[in-house]
Amino acid sequence: MAWKFPRLTRRAFLQTTGAGAAGLGLLQPLELLGRDAAPAADAGESHSYSICNFCSSLCNIRVTTREQDGVKRIVKLDGNPHSTLNRGKICSRGQSGLRQTYDSDRIKTPLIRVEGSRRGENAFRSATWEEAWAYIERRTREADIRPWEWTLVGGWTSCIFYMNWAVPFAMANGIPNIIASPMQHCVATGHLGTDTVTGNFNIHDEVLPDYDNARYILLVANNASIGAVSTCRMVRFAQGKKNGARVVALDSRLSETAAKADEWVAIRPGTDLDFLLAMLREMLVKGYYDEQFVRLHSNLPFLMQRDAGGQWRLALDAEGRPQVVQEGTDRVRSVPAFSNSNERDSEGEAFYPALAAPAGLTLDGRPALTVLQAQVEEIDHCTPEWAERTTGVAAEVIRRIAREFGTTRPAIVDPGWHGARYGNLMMLRRVQAMIQGLTGGIDKAGGWIMSGEFHHKAARMFEARAAGHDPGPAFAALAGLPFAHTVIEALSKGENFPHGRPGWAWAWSAQQKAAGEEWVALPVLADVGLKESVEGKVEWKGEPYRTRAIMLNAANPVRHYYPDTRWKEVLGHENMELVIAIDVLPSDTAAWADVILPNSTYLERDEPTLYGNGVNHDLALTTRYAAIDPLFDTEEIPDILLEMTRILSGDPDRLLEWVEAMTGMPAAPVRAAWERLRAEGAPSPFTHACREVSFRLSAERAGTTSAELDRVLRERGIFTEQPREQVLEHAAMPRRLPLPTGSGRVEYYSSLFDSLRGMGAEGPHFSVLATHIPARCRDNADMAAPLGADEFYFTYGKTPTVSYASTNSNNPVLAAVNRFKGGTYTGIWIHPDRAARLDIVTGDPIRLTNTRSGQTATGHAYITRLVHRDALFIYSSFGAENPALTRSHGLGTATNKLVPYRVEPVVGGFRSQEFTLRVQKLDNSGGAA
Repeated sequence: MAWKFPRLTRRAFLQTTGAGAAGLGLLQPLELLGRDAAPAADAGESHSYSICNFCSSLCNIRVTTREQDGVKRIVKLDGNPHSTLNRGKICSRGQSGLRQTYDSDRIKTPLIRVEGSRRGENAFRSATWEEAWAYIERRTREADIRPWEWTLVGGWTSCIFYMNWAVPFAMANGIPNIIASPMQHCVATGHLGTDTVTGNFNIHDEVLPDYDNARYILLVANNASIGAVSTCRMVRFAQGKKNGARVVALDSRLSETAAKADEWVAIRPGTDLDFLLAMLREMLVKGYYDEQFVRLHSNLPFLMQRDAGGQWRLALDAEGRPQVVQEGTDRVRSVPAFSNSNERDSEGEAFYPALAAPAGLTLDGRPALTVLQAQVEEIDHCTPEWAERTTGVAAEVIRRIAREFGTTRPAIVDPGWHGARYGNLMMLRRVQAMIQGLTGGIDKAGGWIMSGEFHHKAARMFEARAAGHDPGPAFAALAGLPFAHTVIEALSKGENFPHGRPGWAWAWSAQQKAAGEEWVALPVLADVGLKESVEGKVEWKGEPYRTRAIMLNAANPVRHYYPDTRWKEVLGHENMELVIAIDVLPSDTAAWADVILPNSTYLERDEPTLYGNGVNHDLALTTRYAAIDPLFDTEEIPDILLEMTRILSGDPDRLLEWVEAMTGMPAAPVRAAWERLRAEGAPSPFTHACREVSFRLSAERAGTTSAELDRVLRERGIFTEQPREQVLEHAAMPRRLPLPTGSGRVEYYSSLFDSLRGMGAEGPHFSVLATHIPARCRDNADMAAPLGADEFYFTYGKTPTVSYASTNSNNPVLAAVNRFKGGTYTGIWIHPDRAARLDIVTGDPIRLTNTRSGQTATGHAYITRLVHRDALFIYSSFGAENPALTRSHGLGTATNKLVPYRVEPVVGGFRSQEFTLRVQKLDNSGGAA
C-alpha cells in the first residue's frame, strides 16, 4: 500500500496558525514584526558559539546575529560545523530555539503572587528584584522556615548545567532535600539497570553508541535517542544505515525509529523483558558471545554458591576475593577483588579462567557453579516459546534475532532512555547491558563507547586509587557509580548536616521499613515521601519532619510527575509557607508559586564554567557565549543561589566554600573576582567571576592559556584535547582500565544489588542475577490474558518537537508544526480493528479511564494501524494548562492525568504504564455517546 502525505506548502503552513500577522509571527523573530526582514545597508552579521538547551544531548550550535539600527538580534541557529558531537547538524527544536528568546510569553520581570489570591490561580504582579528578595526574606523569617524544611527541585537543565552550584547550595544551607526531575523516572530507574553492569551513572551523558561502525542495531523500548530527538545519536545512526547496518526495533507502535528499521517487531506493551530474557538465554546456551572477552573482562567466570536461604552468593576466599576455576582443570584460584582482567590470579600468575565449573565441584562442602552457569539456571525457563505467550512475538522470530545479534560483529543493543514505565524496566535495561557485554562491544568500535570526559575522569580516579590518595572533589574527580555513591552518602546521612537530619526521602523510607510497609531502598533525588512530609506524616527520631518551602529551578513537576493532582496538592497545601519558581516561561508549575524569578535564556548568557563536550567520544571542552545581552530584567542561576544563601544562612561565602569542596573551583579567586565585578557594576557578577576562574583552571589542565582557550572557543566553539582514537588507546574500559563497577569488570552478578540485599531489600527487583519480573498491568491477570472489548494497555512517547515537559511546546514554529501534524501528534492512537468495535473514528471525542485508579482524561481519537492492537498511544508532550502559554495551553491530552502514584522499590521509579485504560466514545457535549 502506498502511503500519501500532505505537502507542507507555505499556504498550508500559514493556514494552520491563522493568516496575517499571526502567521508572520511564526516566520520571523518577534522583534522584527512590522519591519523589513531584509538586512539594511548598515547591518552587520556575526557568529558566536553556544550549547543547545533543549535536551541532554547538549549539541554544539552556531548562532548568527545581525545588528541593525544599533540593535543586535539573533536571526539563525545552526549546528556547529566544527563539532564532532553533532557534526554540524541540529534538530527542529534546536533550530527554532531563538524563538524562546523572543517568545512574547516570556517571564520578563520578577513576579509576586497577588495578595489574597491562591496558588494555582495564576494571579501575579510585576516586581523589582529588590522587592522579590525582600518578599522571600520576609516570608522565610516570619514563618521561621528551618533548613531541613526546604526542598529543592531541579529540572534537567539545571541538573546538567548547574549541578556545580545547586548541590553546594544545598550543602551550604543545610538542605538535605533535593528532587532532580531526570533522576526518578530516567537516570535512576532505567539507567541504573545499565549502570549495574558497566559502572556508569548517567547513560545520556556517558555512553554514545558507535552506530557508524555497527553492523546490527537492536532498539528496545526506545524511540527518543534516534527519533529525531538526539541529534548526536541520529547522525551516527544515519551513517550506520548508510553503511548497511541491519536495524531491528521492538516497539508497540511504528515509532519514528521503528519506521527507519529493517524490521519492526510489534511487541505487546510491558513484555520487552520477556523477549530479552529469552534472547539472553539463547545467547548463553548457544554460545553466541565473545568468549575471550567475557572470560577475561567480566565476572561470568566467578564461582557462586547458594546460601542456607537459597540465595546466590559469590564464593569468596578468606580475604574476600572472588574465586575462579582454571580452564581444563579443577584447580580453584583467587583473583583480585578489583581489576579490569581475570588473566592473572591474586599472586600475579597468568592463567585462563573457565566459564563452566567441572561437574560436582564443591567448595567448603557446598556445590559451586560459575556466574554463567548460575545465570542459565536462573532463566532456564525463559525459552522463546515461553516468551511468545506474553510478547505475541513468534518463538522462531525471537530465536532468529538472538542468533543474528549474537553472531554479527559489531552489534549494538541501544541502552535506551527513560525508564519510568514498568516496575521491571530496571531489569530490562540490565539485561540489555548484559547482552551488549556478551558481544564484547563495550568501549570498542561499533559498540558502546564512553564519552571522552568520562574516560578522563575515570583514568584520573583509578590513578589516584592505585596511588592510595584521594582523587579530589567529587564533581571533578569521580566517575560513574563512585560519584553516585557520593551523592547518596551526602543526602542520606544526617551527620552531614548541622541539624542531624537526612533527606525526608530517606527518613520516610526508614519509617516505612520499620512499620513493615513497602519502602524504597535508594530514594536518591526522588519525590518519595515529599507529600507525606508536607502533610506532617514523616518523623525523624520522634519529631515531625515537615517540608514547608520549595524552590523550583527550571522544573515543571505539575506537568511531568505523576499524577498532576499530587503536585498541586503539595504546592497548594496549607502547611506550605513559600514556593519559589525560577524559569524562563510560565509553566504549569510556575502558576503555583508565590514568587517567580526570571532566568535568562541560554542564548543570552555566558556560561559560568566550561564543560566536557557532552556525550562525545572525543575529549573536548565547550561553553556558551552570549549571542545578545538579556532582553529583560532576568538573572543567572549562580547569582540567584548566592543571594538565596545570604537570605537563608546570612553567609554567602559558605556557597563559595562548598563549590570549592565539591568542584575544585577555589573560593579565594572567585571571591576576589566577584567583589571586583560587583564594584564595577557588572551584570551577574558571581556567574562571571566563576567563569573567569573556570577558564584559568581549564586552560591549566589543557596545557594552554586562558586567552588561547578563549580564542579557540570563540572561533570554533570547541577546544579538542584528544580524538577518540587516542582516548581509547590508553583508557578503553575494561580492556585498558577497569570499569567503575564494584569489581572493575562487566558485572553479570551485580555487586550493587548484592549490597542492597544486604540492607534487607527483598524480592526479584533486588536479584543479583538477571531474572523475570512480570509487568502487572491488571490485578490477577498476566500479560497474555485477553483484554476487555474497551480495554487497552497504555503507552506514551516524546515528539521530535518538544523536550520532556518543556515549555518549548509554546515555541511559535514548533507549535505550528504540532498543530499541522494534528491528530498524529495530539490525538490518541487506536488500532482500527479495536476502534471499529467501539464505533470510533478519527476525530471522535473519547474519555480514557484508568482501571486501577479511576483517573480520567479526554482527547480525540486518531485511528491508525501503526500501533499494537492492544495498546493506546499518546504523545506525552502536550496538555499544558497555564493560559499564559498562549500557543500551547489546552492542546492535546496530558498523560499525567492518567498515571497514578505507584513506584518500584529500588529507586522509587514511576510505573507510568503499568495499568490498563478503558475507552468510551463521547458526544460533542462531552457525554457518553
